[in-house]
Amino acid sequence: MKKVLKQGDGETKDNTGNYTQELSFEELVGHDEKLKVFNDTVPAGILVLRVDDGKVVFSNRFFFEALGADGNQVLGDSWDDFFFDPEERQKMMMTFAIEGVVRNFEIRLKKTDGEIIWGLASMAEIPIQGEDLLLFAFIDITPLKEAEAEIRNLANHDPLTGLPSRRLFDDRLGEAMARARREETEMAILFIDLDGFKAVNDTLGHEAGDQVLVEVSERLHSCVREIDTVARIGGDEFIVIIERQDISRAMVVGDRVVKRLSQPIETPAGVANIGASVGIAVYPKDGNTAVALIKSADKAMYAVKKTTKGAVTLAS
Repeated sequence: MKKVLKQGDGETKDNTGNYTQELSFEELVGHDEKLKVFNDTVPAGILVLRVDDGKVVFSNRFFFEALGADGNQVLGDSWDDFFFDPEERQKMMMTFAIEGVVRNFEIRLKKTDGEIIWGLASMAEIPIQGEDLLLFAFIDITPLKEAEAEIRNLANHDPLTGLPSRRLFDDRLGEAMARARREETEMAILFIDLDGFKAVNDTLGHEAGDQVLVEVSERLHSCVREIDTVARIGGDEFIVIIERQDISRAMVVGDRVVKRLSQPIETPAGVANIGASVGIAVYPKDGNTAVALIKSADKAMYAVKKTTKGAVTLAS
């Protein structure tokens, strides 16, 4: 008796008059050892789905291992359960409906433990007469997405302190100024330059200098609210964005910064004593653009730096 792939159960005759057993797709894979080996070794997750109900009729080893599952946890389930975002699945299906095929569609799936994995998905009909089946292939690109996220983080944050870099600061300043315009409120920026930091590097070493910068970032965070932004824009230069605050409130924060940064900082190499010169510019009084506002705060800071140091002053 021969085995052929046809729809339905039971037996029928072939053109030679012999009886043939009708096998479904999943039965065929189970009987064909070569096909089974191929699907278990191909370096991509593969699902075969029934069109009418979305049930999984076949899953290769790479797919259920990617989900942290076993074959029994995948077979017979609806593939709807595997997607992290139903809208992503809907967009993929719309693409399939329009183009008849999907290639390298970026999508997220859920592992059995709730972890999210990223992948490139492809989908096509399986051209088998009498069976409405879809082939879904998935290549795990989670390590690539994590690397991209790390690159973005490095581009937007200072690697030493973890504070926003100048690039991210500029974005947040633009957003803060837009909110101030919309709400008709004031906001301020504090331009902070450390006093005596070069002496720390010269006497205690650069490792101690790095530890001082990390401690400075933590102290600056303690001086502001959660909605405010603290950024490092240079070697020993920091900027703080204070939203929805007037001049008097900005001066209070500036005085707090000077006081906190004047306190000694313990390092393994010894005690570091630094200070801070702070210049404050208020939007829109001291500048109605980001460039103008930063320039005003910078100018005010240098006025302190050249005179008393360890103090705070407003832009003139």
